[in-house]
Amino acid sequence: MAGTMKQVVLAAYAQGNPKSSDFRLEEVPVPQAGEGQILLRTLWLALDPLIRFSLDEKLISGARHMQIGEPMFGPTVSEVVASNHPDYAVGDIVETRTGWYEYAAVDPETVDYRGPPRKLDPELAPVQTALGALGMPGQTAYAGIVDTARVQAGETVVISAAAGTVGSLAGQIAKILGARVVGIAGGPEKCAALLDLGFDASVDYKADDFEAQLDAALPEGADVYFDNVGGDVTLAVMERLNRGARMAVCGFTAYYGDGMEGPGPNKLPGFFRLINSRQLEIKGFAGIMAGPEPIEAIAGWMKAGRITFPEVVVEGLEAAPEAFSSVFSGNSFVGKLLVKVAEAG
Repeated sequence: MAGTMKQVVLAAYAQGNPKSSDFRLEEVPVPQAGEGQILLRTLWLALDPLIRFSLDEKLISGARHMQIGEPMFGPTVSEVVASNHPDYAVGDIVETRTGWYEYAAVDPETVDYRGPPRKLDPELAPVQTALGALGMPGQTAYAGIVDTARVQAGETVVISAAAGTVGSLAGQIAKILGARVVGIAGGPEKCAALLDLGFDASVDYKADDFEAQLDAALPEGADVYFDNVGGDVTLAVMERLNRGARMAVCGFTAYYGDGMEGPGPNKLPGFFRLINSRQLEIKGFAGIMAGPEPIEAIAGWMKAGRITFPEVVVEGLEAAPEAFSSVFSGNSFVGKLLVKVAEAG
């Protein structure tokens, strides 16, 4: 396939929160599928916050370190437009990890550490759900609530960044398991959206009376904390955890870009005191692809109308830098943030 395509490359390492100027849009030749490869046309691109780990000048954590001028990577849903591989035919729709570009020539055996591109059935669900509820975020939410936090009926569960992809799904799964769920989000629009998703209460961490709201939402404390942010929000929640409560640490966006020594006063003494005095159980876990069980469960709940999966869609690859940067600098998004790059067919 001749012609040119758009791609987004890293123009500068992030200093604190990423900025749209840290990225650059380029036009380059469309790649060709070599022996054993397939040519993918990107339809949907997910702007996962975990990509932030790769954008520091000195790698602090994470498995990948971006180089200046390198095309950005990320999970995608794509259409096979040329194939030199027996397992993939032109027209197949797949989910895999390519990047912020319109076309990608890949070897199915090596393109994704999770395994070969996953074929999708457009009749089962909209294909972009493979990047959210029926993909890694959905499996992460399921694993965090069911396996790591071991949520039981009648418990009170608090979820930070609850309007995000993982948080919104985790809250709904906890409700299905019979828990009372309190979501923490930024701004009245996000908090209202959580109530629409079935959360029992929502708390605005940006409000002046945040801690008073938290007290009102947790009159008997909390038994489980699903943590996506860290920082002052987490310290406030920890003070309201019951003895023996469990913390499932999924993310820490308040500290992305910080090394071992972050800004501000050292609050570790109080942190350790709470762990000890409340006999807290804290376990970290990361983005998970745990196999078919979570996907089958979530797909069944979606079909039964027990899980709603909100999406925010921006149009065009050129919108990716600004949209990604807004994840860290404040936005009104609820649910999965996606870039629609092209239509199938």
